[in-house]
Amino acid sequence: MATFALTEKAIVLKLEDDVAVAKAELPAGTVLEDGAQRIEVRQDVRSGHKVARRVVRAGAPVRRYGQVIGFATGDIAVGDHVHSHNLDIGELSADRYEVGVDVKPVDFYPADRMRSFDGYKREDGRVGTRNYVAIISGVNCSASVSQFVKDKFRDVQKDYPNIDGVLAITHKSGCGTKLFGEDHLALQRVLAGYAKHPNVAAYILVGLGCEVNQSAVMVERQKMSVPGHPERRPFLVNIQEAGGIRKTVERATAEVAKLLPFANDVTRTKQPLSELVLATNCGGSDGNSGITANPALGWAVDESSGTAAPACSPRPRRFMAPSTS
Repeated sequence: MATFALTEKAIVLKLEDDVAVAKAELPAGTVLEDGAQRIEVRQDVRSGHKVARRVVRAGAPVRRYGQVIGFATGDIAVGDHVHSHNLDIGELSADRYEVGVDVKPVDFYPADRMRSFDGYKREDGRVGTRNYVAIISGVNCSASVSQFVKDKFRDVQKDYPNIDGVLAITHKSGCGTKLFGEDHLALQRVLAGYAKHPNVAAYILVGLGCEVNQSAVMVERQKMSVPGHPERRPFLVNIQEAGGIRKTVERATAEVAKLLPFANDVTRTKQPLSELVLATNCGGSDGNSGITANPALGWAVDESSGTAAPACSPRPRRFMAPSTS
């Protein structure tokens, strides 16, 4: 019968936890030394799954992360595999004022210890990590035109070294959708997020002409002014009004060419790390998410004292616009 220290084969996240998380497969019969206690694993437990450290009676809460994660559907013995077969949701009785009582204020770095990065300071105070010019397609029908225009500027850095590239922001929507329905408004918010993103120095909009998602209306509703110039509207071009694809490409190419010198005038300057806005993405939660990626992401955000979007993590973060970095 193999015997190991608990910490060699499993992780206990909080001393008060009723379970430990297996770091490797634990065959039935394995003995884990948990301080003065010996835990004999009663069933095969796969990596990332939970093994009981103490007896939990039917109906009693089960704790992991120091928090209640469910209630025992039957008596759980020391060494039992704890999973959906013996754990379920239940009524958690907690005073509403208990929420967040364990949160500790962030100990912010003083100015002399704040790290920095070279970023692009925008007129609205935000800081970008890239310097792009964007061609935003208002509808799927103008996606190809947007790509054609982008292809005209593949070597943009040759003449404009401060520009990271010309982007085509395309999608497969904007035409056959309900006017100002949920999908339509979501599309407008996403496209406006790209247009107003601090990584975008300038942009134009390309439409078809007869689509539901009219560019002029979107600019008005989403307040999509020219970056740094709240009084100016961005350049809009529609394929039908321009007289076809070739003429639209020519007009859009000419307008992008006008924007390049202005975008190139922006240079990187030293900025505090707190100006970074981090976007995190859930890759699909499993038994290891809460003990690997999520704490690492939380630590990174705390170190920068910045902002982030949630990544299936219990660490709440504020939402940000779509990332183009």
